[in-house]
This record gives sequence, structure tokens and C-alpha cells, in this order.
Amino acid sequence: MAQKLITTSELVGKRVFADKSSAKKPDAAKKLGKVRHCVFHPSQRRCVGFIVKRPDLLWMFRRRDVFVALNGYDVVDGRILVKRAPEATDKGACKALGVNWDDCVLWVGLPVVGEDGTAYGLVGDVTFDRRTGEVESLQITQGATANALLGVKEIPASMIRGFKRGIGSALNVTGEGEEPVLGAILVGDEVAELSAEGGLAAKAGEATAVVAERARETVESVKPAVSSATKAAGKAVNKGAYATGRQIKRASGMFAAFKEEYDKARHEDD
Repeated sequence: MAQKLITTSELVGKRVFADKSSAKKPDAAKKLGKVRHCVFHPSQRRCVGFIVKRPDLLWMFRRRDVFVALNGYDVVDGRILVKRAPEATDKGACKALGVNWDDCVLWVGLPVVGEDGTAYGLVGDVTFDRRTGEVESLQITQGATANALLGVKEIPASMIRGFKRGIGSALNVTGEGEEPVLGAILVGDEVAELSAEGGLAAKAGEATAVVAERARETVESVKPAVSSATKAAGKAVNKGAYATGRQIKRASGMFAAFKEEYDKARHEDD
């Protein structure tokens, strides 16, 4: 990870270790878990860190996840090694970063909505500066089949307005009588002019425009299946596996369910 830019997909799944070095054991480290989600600033286009899922105790008892600040780790021999400094994790990290944990957002999986209300799909991957966290671009996913046939749109940071509440999907698990908090990634209307890259239909070229049309028809035909699969993820997907803090506390285990069901929804039609 020596390159300047990194993506959320490159970080997620990486093994994380905690620095346990001492004078006698300068290389000592303890396995902490794996990166589960990247966390973004509530009002800026910036990744502030990531959530580490710790292994269950005795394969039965769920341990509390750990938040690691983007500047709270080093890469040693290809491994993510969390620093011992108090500002590297959890409350100390949030205080040092100047963010409220409850307001931070998980971008991946959020709907992407234009200023005119056009829905473009979901955030599939985000590229950002691995040191500053500044977002470089994001990709829109519409499901595995749609991506393979029609390609993927990549939106540059200049067109990303940022996270916006009040539109999109519900971010929190609500109780009776409570209104859900909505949220989405807002983008400029110029996104509509961007062309999708990759995809079998695009590669076919103008000479086989019929293939492109059939590809779109195929995508339309599988959309209900993908939609059903997403709904099958339970209200955990539609009601809040995106934001952090209070929402997570009120839905223990939601992240694990979200990751499993979101992937299932995206790939069910493969």
C-alpha cells in the first residue's frame, strides 16, 4: 500500500494487528481482526478511518468493533499495524480527528442521487488518498449483471457534492413512532453525461448496437431479482447498515448481516 491512492475494496478484508512491541520484543504484535468498513467524514469528502471486526470470543461471543483513524496505523511487512497512541483508535481517534462518531458515515452501499433527484445506483467503491483521506472518485454499482453488461460509471471528486441527509435510504433502525433518518451521496447533474466504462455492451461497438439494447433489456429483467435479493437482506440493509454510532448500538450484529446480504444481493443473479 505504498501508492498514494487506495480504494475501499483494497482495505476491506485486510488483516489488522495491534502494536505490542516492547524493549525486549520490538516486533511483538497481536492480531486485532479484519477491516470491515471504511468510515467517512459527515460533511467532507474524506475518509477518516476504518472499522475493524474482531474475531468472536470462543466463536460464540461477539466482541466490540474497533475504529482506527486513517493516520492511526503503519504498514509493516505488508500488514496493517495499529499504533499504540490513544489517538489511533476509538474515542481518542474521534477527538483527535474532530468528528462526532455518531455522525460519521459508511459511503459504500449508499444510494447515489443527482441534484435533480435522479437515482444512479449505489456506491460500490471509493478511491481516496491513503494519507489525507481526500476522496479522489467513486464508482457506481448497479449489481453484478448490470456492471458486467453496461459497465461502471466512475465519478470524480469534483462532481461529488458529499453526503446529504433527508434523501435516499434510511440510515437508522427505528422504533415505533420514530421517523427514519434518510441519507445518500449527492452528485452533480453533470454525472448524467458520464459514460460507463467496461462492460460487454460497450465493447461490442456501434456495429452491434442491438447487443447493447438486448443487454439493457436483460438488465431490466433481472432488476426485480436483484431488488428482491436486497430486500431479502432484511430491514438491516434498507434501514441503516450505513451510518455509525447510535445506529450500530441499536442493531447489534447489523454490520455482519449487511455485508453478507449485500454481497448476496449483488451476486445472486450471476
